[in-house]
Parts: sequence; structure tokens; C-alpha cells
Amino acid sequence: MGLQIKEPLLFTLVTISLISITKLLHSYFSIPFSPSNLSIAIATLIFVLISYKFSSSSIKHSSTTLPPGPLSVPIFGNWLQVGNDLNHRLLASMSQTYGPVFLLKLGSKNLVVVSDPELATQVLHAQGVEFGSRPRNVVFDIFTGNGQDMVFTVYGDHWRKMRRIMTLPFFTNKVVHNYSNMWEEEMDLVVRDLNVNERVRSEGIVIRRRLQLMLYNIMYRMMFDAKFESQEDPLFIQATRFNSERSRLAQSFEYNYGDFIPLLRPFLRGYLNKCKDLQSRRLAFFNTHYVEKRRYSFSVLSLYNTKHLFI
Repeated sequence: MGLQIKEPLLFTLVTISLISITKLLHSYFSIPFSPSNLSIAIATLIFVLISYKFSSSSIKHSSTTLPPGPLSVPIFGNWLQVGNDLNHRLLASMSQTYGPVFLLKLGSKNLVVVSDPELATQVLHAQGVEFGSRPRNVVFDIFTGNGQDMVFTVYGDHWRKMRRIMTLPFFTNKVVHNYSNMWEEEMDLVVRDLNVNERVRSEGIVIRRRLQLMLYNIMYRMMFDAKFESQEDPLFIQATRFNSERSRLAQSFEYNYGDFIPLLRPFLRGYLNKCKDLQSRRLAFFNTHYVEKRRYSFSVLSLYNTKHLFI
């Protein structure tokens, strides 16, 4: 016979755990441990427990329609079992236990894992419209203007508009023909730099950084008609630093837990402020060094064409 815990005792145990977690967050993330923060967390906990009680009966009836998966715990779901790294090896090993389609609960969100090739084809191709939208989150809402880019937006009119904006200037046959010489030039420069570098012959070098410069120059020449002179170019160093910092914040341990577990969102303020500060500095960098200069060039070219039209 299973062990049954009365609701008042369960609430007391969870409250004690909450206080312990709050103190742990205070010591690990330097979050102020104040009565106001604790009261917000306890109020959220009460709401979660009430919601769980009223929804438990409906979950029992609907659980038979959900895919199989590991047993989850309240609030955290399967996070304590899978950790913060959902790599393909872990998911493949779990599919051996739970089948080609299984369910993981990460906090308040459900994640369905498909590992069968035929089913994956159905999800990614045959029914791509239904599964084409990516769920938004608090961090990428900051970095993408509330999901206004093409990656983190709902499939629909806006997505199709953004696809046209991305396709026409970069991926049409005309663009490929116009920029093919420039692409070859940038690749030739990589080969030339390696040939004149003595370290290549004596020690060998890691060319990842030089290839990164090549890709940046190709993109920036197409978008802004500008390029970086070398890997030591201050603008190149600044641009790569912004992108590295953005990737680090977007893949952070802190953000994942706060986004999937609403109980922890009050503790995300400092982290989200870092994201907002980075985004504002990044946009200022592009506006100052590239966007405004590009607009000025277009305005001069338009004025030049207008004058010649009336001559």
C-alpha cells in the first residue's frame, strides 16, 4: 500500500523546501533574501498548489491520451532527472525505454520527443505548418523584439513576410550571381593569409577564427557594403564579442529554469536586465557603425539618380 501524505503536511513540507531553495538562490546568485521576495514566492506556491488540486482530476482522465514518459514531480517535472542538457544521446537512450514518442515535463511545459525517422518526417515535412512555430520565451523576446524575427515567431503572415525579406536580398539566383566574385575573393584571402603565415608551416594554427572573419565579411559586405580589415580590427572584436555574449545569455542555466518554472521568475530580474542592456548596446553598435552609414549612402545615391533624371 502506497504512502499517502495529507495536504496540510504536504503544504508545510513544500513551504520549507521553498524557503531552503530561496536561501540557496540567495547564496548562489546573490539574490536579495527579503520578506517581499519570500512572500511573492509563497503566494506563487499557493496558487500552484490550488491549481494542481483543481486540475488533478482532469489530468487523471486525460493522462491515458498522453505519450509515455518518466514519472515527473510537481513544479519541476522531469528536470531533476534530465538536468540542463537535453543532448541527443540522452534522448536516444530514453527512447529505448519509453518508445519512439515520449513525453518530458520541464517545469510547467510539456516536451514531446520524436525519435522515429518516419514520424520525424511527418512532424518536420508532411505536417510542417502545424509544427513550424517555435515557442517564445522571456529571453528571446528581448533579443528579437517580442518574436519579430523569422526564427522565434508564429508561423503565419508575419513569418512569410520575414522569409521574403530574408530570401530576396541574399538567396535568389540574381544575388548569387552578383556576389559570387566577392565570395571567391574572401575565400582566396583566407588561402593567401595562410600561405604567408610562417606559423602554419612550423607549428600549425587553428583557422576557426580566420574562417569566422571570412563569414562576417561576406555577410557585412552583402548587408552594409562594409568589411573588417583583420582579426585584430576593433569593430570585428566588438561584433564577435556581442554575439558571444548573446549566445551565452540565451543558453544560460539561469534563464532555462526561470522560463520553464514560473515560480522562479521573480528571481530573474537581474538576469533579464543584463539581456536588455546587451541588446541596447548591440543595436547602438549596429546603428552607429553600419545602419546610419548605409542609409546615408542610399540617400546620396537616390539624390544623385534624381538629379540625373531631370538633366
